[in-house]
Amino acid sequence: MSSPPRFPYSEYRRGQRELAEEIKSSIINGEVLVVRAPTGFGKTISVLYGALLAGAEKVLYLVRTVNEIEPVVRELKRLKASFTMLFSARRTCPLMSPGRSTIPLPPEDFWENCRLARARGVCEYYSRVEKLDLDDVKGVLNDPLASGPLRLAWGIAERLRACPFFSLRLLLEDSLFIVATYPYFFKRDIFEMVLEPLRYEDLVVIVDEAHTLMNAHSMLEYRIRAEDLEKALGEVKQYTQGYRRVEELITMLRRLAGRRVKRVEQLEKDEVSQVLSEVDYIVDTAEEVRERMVMEALAAGSPETLGRIRSYMARVANWALIASMKESHIFIEPGNGDSILVATPLDPAIIVKEPLERVKAAVLMSGTIPTRDFSREVLGIERSSRFLDVELLYGRFTPSGNIYTTVVADVTTRYVERTGYMYRRIASYLTFISRNMPGLKLAVYPSYEVMNGIVEKIPVDVDMLVEARGTSIDEVESRVRGDNSDLLINAVAGGKLVEGVEFTDYEGRNLLGIVIIVGVPFPQPDAYTKAQLDALAKRIGEGKAREYLYKHGTIIRVKQALGRAVRSPNDRAAYFLLDYRYLRRDIRELMNIRYDAVVKNLYGLAQAVRASVIHLKGNGES
Repeated sequence: MSSPPRFPYSEYRRGQRELAEEIKSSIINGEVLVVRAPTGFGKTISVLYGALLAGAEKVLYLVRTVNEIEPVVRELKRLKASFTMLFSARRTCPLMSPGRSTIPLPPEDFWENCRLARARGVCEYYSRVEKLDLDDVKGVLNDPLASGPLRLAWGIAERLRACPFFSLRLLLEDSLFIVATYPYFFKRDIFEMVLEPLRYEDLVVIVDEAHTLMNAHSMLEYRIRAEDLEKALGEVKQYTQGYRRVEELITMLRRLAGRRVKRVEQLEKDEVSQVLSEVDYIVDTAEEVRERMVMEALAAGSPETLGRIRSYMARVANWALIASMKESHIFIEPGNGDSILVATPLDPAIIVKEPLERVKAAVLMSGTIPTRDFSREVLGIERSSRFLDVELLYGRFTPSGNIYTTVVADVTTRYVERTGYMYRRIASYLTFISRNMPGLKLAVYPSYEVMNGIVEKIPVDVDMLVEARGTSIDEVESRVRGDNSDLLINAVAGGKLVEGVEFTDYEGRNLLGIVIIVGVPFPQPDAYTKAQLDALAKRIGEGKAREYLYKHGTIIRVKQALGRAVRSPNDRAAYFLLDYRYLRRDIRELMNIRYDAVVKNLYGLAQAVRASVIHLKGNGES
C-alpha cells in the first residue's frame, strides 16, 4: 500500500488542510464543489493536494490566461506530481512565430496554416515530435530554474528542436495533471481535437477564477469589421473563379457594417438570413482560399512564409458559423469609422453546463463566487453540488486592519451625471493621489469611454499607462517591473489588465498597494446588456437575472480589482472608492469591507491620503 502524498510546506495555513479534505471528499463522491476562497489563501496547493489525497487518475486544471499557469506549475513541482500544459500553440510556434515578440496570427489563421504545414510535411519541428523520448520532454518541463509556461515551451523548441505544443501533448497519457486554458475544455471542437483519446468522463476538473464563467459565452464571441469584409471580398476575387454568390453574401454584410451607429444595436437574424442559410458555401470558399494562399506562399519561399498568411475570408466564415448557432445573437456596434458586426451566444450555460455535468467531479473556485446557488442558477448545472466559503468557516484570511478604505462621496460616474465638470473633479482627485502617494497605483474605470474622458484631464507630468484594446499584458508587466515606482495604471473593470497582469517583481513579490475604483462598473445600458438579461431571464426569471447581471457581476469586477493589491496575509493595501453609490446599503452589504473614511472634498481626501500612507508603512493603527 502506497504512503499518502506529502504536503510540500512545513505547515498549513489556516483552513488549508480542511479544504484539501473537502476536495478529497467531493472528488470521491463525484460532486461539484464550489469554493469561495480569497486570493493569497493558498487554494491552489490545497486543491492540488486534495486531488492527490482523493487518488484522482486524471486532473484537468483550468485557468483563464497563460500567466495563471505559472503558479500552478510551481506548486505541481513542489508536489513532485507529473504534469503537462496546454495553451496557445500560436504563441510558441517556432515556425510561424519565430521571434518571441512577434504578434501571433489570429487563431483561425494559425491553426489552418499549421494543419496544412503538418499535412504537407514542411514543418521540421512537428516532424521531430514522433521521434522524441518522453523523458527528454519531461526534463525540460521540470527544469527547476524555469516555471513560466512560455519559457518552458520555448525551452522545448530550443533544446529539442521540436514543436512545443505537440511535444507537451505527447505527455497527456503519462501525466496526472493537465494545466490548460479554458478553451481546451469548454470549446468542444478544441477538446476533441487536442485531448483525444481522453473523454470528459475521464476527468476531474478544477476551474480557477470560476466567477468568470458568468461570461463564458464570450469564448464563442466573434466580430468582423467593414475592412475585414472588404479584404475578404478581394481574396475571393483573387483566389477563386466566378464565386459571384459568395461575393454577393459578403457585400450584404459589408453594407450592414457600413451603417453608422452611435451605440450598440441588436440586429434581427432576418437581416442576414441569406448569409446564415449558406454558411457551408462560405466555409468551403474560405478553405479553398486558404489552400491557394498556402500553395502560393510555399512556391514563393520557405515554410516560414506561412506565418504571414492571414485570410480575411476565414474570419467571415468563423463569424457566419457563430452567427448561425440557434442560441446566438447579432449586434452592430460603433467602430473607428465604420461599424463592427458581433455574433455571440449570451447564456453561459450553453458553454459550460454539458462538459461540467459529464466529468467525474468538478471544483469551481474563486474569491468572488457570488452566491451558493451560482453553479445551478447561472451555469445551469443540475448534478449534485456543495458550496464552501473558506473565510466563513475558518476565519478572515486578510485582517481587516491590513486594508484602509476611503469612499470619495462627492463624485460619480452615474450615466446621467457624466459631465465635463464631473470628469475634471475625478481627474483632480486621481492627480492628488498620484502625486502624494508613492508606489504603483491601479485605477479602474467602468468603460473605455469613461476612462478616456477622465484621463485626458490628468496633467501630463503624472506618469501613466492607459489601457487600450490592443495593449499587451507583457508590455504592462515590463513597465510595472521597470523603473516606474510611481506609475498610475488606468484600466477597465473586468478587462485583461485588471485580471491578467501580475503586479509583482521578478521574484513574485507584490508591488501593488494602492487601488482606485472610479465609479461603479455597472453594465452599460445598451442593447447587448438587455439581450443578455433576457437570455438569462428565460432560465432563472428576470429578478434573479437582474440581480446576477447588475449587482453580483458589478461587485465581482470591483472585488477582483481590489484583490490585486492583497496577494498574501501580510500585504497592506489602500483602497479609494470614487463614487457616492458605494454608500448605498445594498452595495455596501455586497462589498462587505470596512470603510475607514468618507470624504466629500479635496481637504478630506488629503487627510485620507495621509492616513493611507501611514497605514501602508505599517506605522500606527489604521
